[in-house]
Amino acid sequence: MKTLLLVCSFVIASFSVSAQEGVAVDQIIGHWDLKDIPKAVGKEVVIVDSVYDGRAFENHTLLNVGGKYPGQLISVFIAKKDYKNFSDDILKLYLHKKISVSGKLSIFNEKAQIVVTDPKQINSHLNYKQKVLNVIF
Repeated sequence: MKTLLLVCSFVIASFSVSAQEGVAVDQIIGHWDLKDIPKAVGKEVVIVDSVYDGRAFENHTLLNVGGKYPGQLISVFIAKKDYKNFSDDILKLYLHKKISVSGKLSIFNEKAQIVVTDPKQINSHLNYKQKVLNVIF
């Protein structure tokens, strides 16, 4: 049963990754637990989990994924200059929703983050149960 669930998860995640425009996917090299995020720094990743909380600052908005601040596993950073790319208030769009986020994983103030510049990097129409970190080339 676990094998079937893993295969189904892989297929679902593969479709969500390949369906996102602008994300070149040559190969998914693994599905990791979110606790393994530090191993993927510098790589293009797709994170699947809920936005537990977030906050809009004067120059940017942060969405905390994998837990509430300060215990989040990863932050999604969106700069004020990129707000124009989004159809509505960012917190209203994503807060308390299951999302997938694609982008290059980096570290800021000892926490993992993905910088999002385009709403195509975020998919909020998910019915996905498992927390997954897909690492892609």
